[in-house]
Amino acid sequence: MVIEPAKTSEIVPLIVDAYELTDRETEVTQYIARGLPTGEIADRLHLSPHTVRDHIKAVFEKVGVSSRGELVGKLFTEYYAPLAEKTMTRVHTG
Repeated sequence: MVIEPAKTSEIVPLIVDAYELTDRETEVTQYIARGLPTGEIADRLHLSPHTVRDHIKAVFEKVGVSSRGELVGKLFTEYYAPLAEKTMTRVHTG
């Protein structure tokens, strides 16, 4: 048996499920994480920009954030930050 940290691709669906996002909200969240603007997300999902904004508002409410940056940080960084801190060696140069 080998025990190792989960890959991002394995952990993100679990985190998204924990917030009870719909499939469409998950798709929108993935595009937000890639840095796509609302208009481009709308084009890729064949939705109106207004509908995409509605999905974004719903995601923000479910996750408890108020910006795209907070969303990405909460979904993708919080899990990995403690792991990085444990293995990180800080070097002071100066």
